[in-house]
Amino acid sequence: MSVALSGGYLTARQKQIWALQGKGLIEADIGRRLKVTRQTVHKALNIANKKVSKALLETAQLNKIKVERLNPAKGILIGRSRVFKTTALITFSAKNGVHVWYKGEEDCWNCDQLQECRRILLAEAEERGIQLPENKDSMLPTKLAEILFSKIVGMENE
Repeated sequence: MSVALSGGYLTARQKQIWALQGKGLIEADIGRRLKVTRQTVHKALNIANKKVSKALLETAQLNKIKVERLNPAKGILIGRSRVFKTTALITFSAKNGVHVWYKGEEDCWNCDQLQECRRILLAEAEERGIQLPENKDSMLPTKLAEILFSKIVGMENE
């Protein structure tokens, strides 16, 4: 299950720089690509990471999620939902903004958000460079989420 919230409080330029950093580019390379100084990139990343952190933490607070781990550079907050008594993952991506995901078995076939959830999950995987199985376009969102988020959590632990 996903709940979409704000865009993470970032300007378009901050999102661009933050996303390039997420693809593994170093500050000097981002600066060259965007024709700005490395110092400009460094400053923008510091601001972006603070804003992403704030967005993730505020989202956790609003959703009554106890924070276990936070990694704003990767746009990940892992916690435990006090309401649903399950694992919760809050993600931020430049493309999708902030989303709250709860671990659980949903009845995707009877949900009017099936295609939208699938689209968001596929976009998250693409933006994070995560490979999914070849049959990903026909998988239920719950299965996609299970695969995707196990890989995201694994990345966060690296």
